[in-house]
Amino acid sequence: MPIKTVFYLIFSFLISPCFMLLGQTDSLFRALEELKKDSPINLEKIAGLQLGIAMVYYQDRDFQNSFQYHQEASENFLAAKNLEKYSECLHNLGNISYFLGDSKEAIQYYNLSIAEREKINDLKGLASGYNNLANVYNRLGDYPRALEFYEKSLEIKEKIEDQKGIASTFKNIASIHYFRDNYVAALETNLRALRISESLLDSTGIAFVYNNIALIYEKQDKWDDALMNFNRSLQIKEKMGDKQGMATTLNNIGSLYQKKKEYSKAIEALEKSLKISEKIGEKEGISAALNNLASVYEDLGEMAKAMELFLQSQKIDEEIGNKRGMLLSITSLSHIHFALKNHKESIRFAKEGIKLARQLDSKAELRDLNELMSKNFEAMGDFKAALYHNQLFHAYADSVFNQEIERKTARIEAEYEYDKKLAVIQAEQKALELENEKEFQRQNFQKRILLLALFGIVLIAGILFHNYRKQKKAKQLLEVKTMELEKANQVKAKLFSIIGHDLRGAIASLYMFLGLYKRNRMNDAEFKELVPELYKNVGAIMETLNNLLRWSMQQMNMVKSVPIPTSLSEKALELEGFYSTLLQQKGIEFDNQIGEEISVMVDPNHLDLVLRNLLSNAIKYSSQGGTITLGVLEKDDFIITFIKDQGVGMNKEEAERLFRSDLVKSKRGTSGEQGTGLGLNLTKLYIEENGGKIWAESEEGKGSVFYFSLPGIKAKKYQMEATT
Repeated sequence: MPIKTVFYLIFSFLISPCFMLLGQTDSLFRALEELKKDSPINLEKIAGLQLGIAMVYYQDRDFQNSFQYHQEASENFLAAKNLEKYSECLHNLGNISYFLGDSKEAIQYYNLSIAEREKINDLKGLASGYNNLANVYNRLGDYPRALEFYEKSLEIKEKIEDQKGIASTFKNIASIHYFRDNYVAALETNLRALRISESLLDSTGIAFVYNNIALIYEKQDKWDDALMNFNRSLQIKEKMGDKQGMATTLNNIGSLYQKKKEYSKAIEALEKSLKISEKIGEKEGISAALNNLASVYEDLGEMAKAMELFLQSQKIDEEIGNKRGMLLSITSLSHIHFALKNHKESIRFAKEGIKLARQLDSKAELRDLNELMSKNFEAMGDFKAALYHNQLFHAYADSVFNQEIERKTARIEAEYEYDKKLAVIQAEQKALELENEKEFQRQNFQKRILLLALFGIVLIAGILFHNYRKQKKAKQLLEVKTMELEKANQVKAKLFSIIGHDLRGAIASLYMFLGLYKRNRMNDAEFKELVPELYKNVGAIMETLNNLLRWSMQQMNMVKSVPIPTSLSEKALELEGFYSTLLQQKGIEFDNQIGEEISVMVDPNHLDLVLRNLLSNAIKYSSQGGTITLGVLEKDDFIITFIKDQGVGMNKEEAERLFRSDLVKSKRGTSGEQGTGLGLNLTKLYIEENGGKIWAESEEGKGSVFYFSLPGIKAKKYQMEATT
């Protein structure tokens, strides 16, 4: 079999879902050996197979072999000058180093990858690189630098409109706020991520956010809310087979059960988490489960077992540079020594923990460790030191837990549920107002009974005066409505007069042509020659009738706007195809300047009518051989679409009355095309119903530009999940 065929089959195999099975590597190795025999050697193809083998090992979590083949592939891609694949290999080497716990090496590879991706302007790759670099600094507890790189990643993702990536980075930023005890910002950012994930139906993203929101509730001792969100997250991850995610959430559930003093459930959940993490070789998950199991045994009074597990957890965290994990183990060891009355050892661990907590800016741990220091010094009789640390304890406690957190958190939750609960809230408010009104009337009724004789005449006079004013207002309202009705009837009469005249002319022409053909006064060749003219007349009739139907439905409030994300780019292409015949007949060039991926919030049917009416008018009032331009501008959160022609234009007076419903006026096009003025009124109604505006600029003899705007679319050891 030719080598090229072998390479093609192997490459096709690589991109199929089955390529992740380790048993398939034999075929890859054989293909690699065949390629190495070629003369001259094709380094790029060899590198491609090496990358494929590396990814098989990676998916099977054999990180050592995956690392080796990624290195070999990166060298060959560099020699072949394929910088895109070279940077991808560097990025993957960073991922492997991260999973193996070598944070320093991970940072080195991510920085190399970012440098290469900047050279080739790989925006998507840059966003991923900055995100993963931030993950490393997050693990190291360098929160300012982690936040800096998350924000760089977010800026690029918003630029390329990567909604799933935006949600992922929001989740990671929320983790920074969480670990810095800023629960309000953490919840707010997580909810932003949840809104995006729900709109994308992204199960993975939704599960991550549920886990992280649960952690915030747990910090506020809202255990039922926390458990509900943990279970939501776990159910989604079990359906998806996400082992690492399952281990993370089971670990957090175990910690929650410990707080509820349901120790058997806590141990069950934590041992499940530990087993999964050990199976997939995830060191951070192993450390987290060991730490929380140790904490459970500490609560149960089994201090020797607890100390053994804490030391195991601390050792793993030191290996992978997880300062946050080290802090939790050190804090727990200080607690155990205090319980065993080993006060000097307890103080030694507490001091080490305070140093780490300051580096991590973790106020909760600073609060707990200062309280522990105070108790140790008090037990040793050093009351001055005990008082000093007690004051620090209260200062940090006030900073972490206060009423402002509860108030702001409730406000953010209320905003998120606003749309769902608005009707209920309004109904409750109305019921309360009615109840208050009834009570007010009852009290007033009692007073009126006592004062009826004295104020009877005044009351009657007041009623008469009230009725007089009410009747006067009703009369004024009736007069206004009558005037509006008369004006509407005048508009309708004028409109139907114009439509009747225009339809009569078009149908009369059609009737005449068909009569001549029927009476054999016209042969087939002559009839075919007139077909384009007939087509144009029938098209004008259809346009007039469609506009009339839509206008009548609008008048009867039968049309409701349902705005959804709609591609303006696709609509522009459909529009050009729809009017291609008319454009060709008048020799008009259509210049579509709308690029790709321009979307707006609008009812698609309304947008169709607006674009068709405006382009139809531009064609109608353009001269032979002219140009019509369709383009967009961006202003704030709105997309402004414009249609520019080189036609007859308008004077200032005509331009000012274009969109007035009481000044419907017929005007023929440059080739005698019919027009009622109804289309522009419908266009204005539809644009305003979708939250936009429409206006025109024109100069007589030089053409017109019609603009319309529409909203645009642009974006203890808890494991706060960070996505890669």
